[in-house]
Amino acid sequence: KMKNGQPQKESPTPKQRTEQRQRNKVKLPKTGNLPDIHWRAIPMEHLRAHPSFQPLPDASTIKHLNEIEDVRYFRQDSWQWDALHDGRCTTSQACAALGLLEQKAGHELGIPRSLRRGGMGSYHRLRGVALRSLEEMNKILCNGGAGAAGSSPGYETGEEKNEDSSVWERSRTNWSKIRKDNNNPNSQRKRTQRKPFPFAAKYLPVIEKKDLKHRKKEAQRHYFSHWESTPMIARMQWGNAQEATAILTALNYFWKKDSGIVVKEVGMCGAGLRMNRTAEDNCQDGLIIGASPDAIIQYPNGTLEALEVKNHCPFVPRDWGSRSRRNKRQHRNATTDSSGRNDKVFRIRELPIRPTVPPMYVPQLMMEMLCLGPSCRSVIMVRQTATIGAVILRLHRDDEWIEEMLYWLRRFMENFVQKDIPPPANFFWDNTDGLYGGGERYRKFVMRTKELGEAVELVDFVNHGGVQRVMSTKKESMSLFLD
Repeated sequence: KMKNGQPQKESPTPKQRTEQRQRNKVKLPKTGNLPDIHWRAIPMEHLRAHPSFQPLPDASTIKHLNEIEDVRYFRQDSWQWDALHDGRCTTSQACAALGLLEQKAGHELGIPRSLRRGGMGSYHRLRGVALRSLEEMNKILCNGGAGAAGSSPGYETGEEKNEDSSVWERSRTNWSKIRKDNNNPNSQRKRTQRKPFPFAAKYLPVIEKKDLKHRKKEAQRHYFSHWESTPMIARMQWGNAQEATAILTALNYFWKKDSGIVVKEVGMCGAGLRMNRTAEDNCQDGLIIGASPDAIIQYPNGTLEALEVKNHCPFVPRDWGSRSRRNKRQHRNATTDSSGRNDKVFRIRELPIRPTVPPMYVPQLMMEMLCLGPSCRSVIMVRQTATIGAVILRLHRDDEWIEEMLYWLRRFMENFVQKDIPPPANFFWDNTDGLYGGGERYRKFVMRTKELGEAVELVDFVNHGGVQRVMSTKKESMSLFLD
């Protein structure tokens, strides 16, 4: 073709553009020594500024609790939230106290061996002195501030919070109209129209090279001083660092369904349940419970759902899953350099996520619904990966199972905690005819727990592009390793 007497270069075909992108694609390393725990993670303080997210007040501003349930206004990163765990059966201890992490019950449920443990941690936690009365909580937890918990600005009163314009820019996409157009066969909307912005708000901060250099220096200092335990440290830290990003995945998904939804930050719930008011009601079993969902989803019609997110760590030790694991580890130790670093400690492993709730999380999710009150009939779980997207699940409330859960938790308190008797191995599964055995009733409870995890409702799969993360300055692919 000619233009102005000069030959005009033809535009590439779609196939040619795809091939060019593949040639230009940067091959990222799949092994390394310094995992980037904060890889493209959006921090919690920035999520709190999101226009569709309602944050809790700073704990230092809460000077008085009007009722016991007001302790839910303490953020989960506050010392007050930590203090509420003493002597209380929370979701982190419920599964072990139920005996589900013991070797025999864990085997029946298919829980990995690395996650099984005895009930001693729960035993020591529940022997602690708990805050039970409103007077105690006000005296210990409220150290003065600018306002009472019951009138937290922007949370319960509905007042507008101050949005940080340097962090978020509201989306102008009308997804309600887009859904109608997509469902209308006579719609005039062109297929060639530019794809709408897929998220509730645009995240403005970007990652610069200086940020990565700083993270690398911190990782070297931290990991090299704990080298033997580095693999486990990295896997535990990944979930915490990526939590706000996974909450944002749920926010964006449900916002596209209904832009009126609001995701709320929440602390420990359930302190105001009648079963917890042992100081006033003189209950003899001593069991008090609490649950801290990662957030609450509130729909325009007033419906509430708890939100729990689980981030699957992509980093595994290089020799995991190998039959010659011991030989490889010995060889790696023999080739350690002078700085004490082993060559390529980690590799990337990303497996497709099954649309089920692992049985060990069923007590956590059910306790969250219980502690949010009878109006909470379901909980959303987001299971998110680093590179292959996420799956969104919904577990419905089962009040019969919850009653059984409370029965076995009370048995744990009565048989072990109140009598100062450490729980033996497989304490409910074994000793069928003995003092502590659970017999057929307990085994039915274990099997029902497994059934609930497999009968969960699949809401949707979210592809990798549907997960909103921090971008680099040049919008380039970013390695999961810092070295």
